[in-house]
Amino acid sequence: MNKGTLVIVMQLVGVGWYVALCIIGGLVAGLWLDGKLDMVPVFTLVGIVVGTALAFYGTYRMVLPIMNSSYDTEKRDEE
Repeated sequence: MNKGTLVIVMQLVGVGWYVALCIIGGLVAGLWLDGKLDMVPVFTLVGIVVGTALAFYGTYRMVLPIMNSSYDTEKRDEE
C-alpha cells in the first residue's frame, strides 16, 4: 500500500468516526434533554435527526476533497 492510498484510507476512517459521533451525540443530547424536561420521545428523535443531518453535511464536506483529488489523479494518469 503506497502513502497516498494510506492517507485516503485514514481520511475515510475519520469520516466514519465523525458520522458515528454525530449520531450518538445527538442521541445522548436528546436523551439528556428528555430526562431534564420530562418529554420522553421528543428530544431524542430531534437529536437523532439533527445528528444525522450534521453527519450527512459533514460527510459531504469531508468526502468532496477526496473525490476531487482522486479525479485529478485519474486525469493526470490519462495524459
